[in-house]
Amino acid sequence: MSSTGSVKNYNPFKGFGFITGADGQDVFVHVSACNGMAPSAGDVVTYDVTMNDKTGKPNASNVQGCTGSADAAAKGGGKGAAGTGTCSGTVKSYNGEKGWGFVESNGQDFFLHVKNCNGGTPNCGDWLTFDVEDAGQGNGKLKAVNVTGCTGWPQKGKGKGDKGGYGGMWDGGKGDWGKGGGKSAGPYGGGKGDWGKGGGWSKGGW
Repeated sequence: MSSTGSVKNYNPFKGFGFITGADGQDVFVHVSACNGMAPSAGDVVTYDVTMNDKTGKPNASNVQGCTGSADAAAKGGGKGAAGTGTCSGTVKSYNGEKGWGFVESNGQDFFLHVKNCNGGTPNCGDWLTFDVEDAGQGNGKLKAVNVTGCTGWPQKGKGKGDKGGYGGMWDGGKGDWGKGGGKSAGPYGGGKGDWGKGGGWSKGGW
C-alpha cells in the first residue's frame, strides 16, 4: 500500500535524500526510484516502502510527485560519479595514514576502506552513499563498498588491502585504533592504542 509524505531534504549532486512520512518516519529515497524525476524539498509524494535486506532500514520505491529534474543527479557529487548505493551515512572517523575508518548510518557503524571509495578519499563529516557486505572476518560484521561522496583527493599508495589492512581489528586486536600496542589490528581489540585508551570501541556494540 502506498504511503504519502513530504521530501525532507535532497542532495541533487549525490542523488539521494529523505522523505518524512505521515507517521513521522524518515525514509531514504534515491533518484533512481523516482520514475525519471528528482525530489525537491517540500514535494508531497506518494511511494511504496521496501526494506533494505542488508541494513533492515526502509527505502522509498515507486516514488510519484517529484518536481525536480534528474539531470543534476546524473552529474554526480564529491569527486566521483553519482551515488548508486542503497545506504547513506556520515564519515565518523578516518585515518588517512592507514586508509580506513568508519561511516555511521542510522546509529550503526560500518567499516570503511579507501579502496572501496569511488574517486576520492573520505573526510570526517562527508555524507556518503554506499552498499554494505560482510567484512569477511567470520563474525558477521559489515563493511561499506561502492562508496561515493568522498570529498578528499585520491591518494596513491594509502591504506592496505582488506586482509592486511584491518585483519584482527574486530576482536582482540592491538591496532592504533584500539587498546593494544601493535599495528596489526584495530579498534575493537584489547590494549592501548592512539584512538581509545582503556575502553573505546572494544566495549561497544562491536
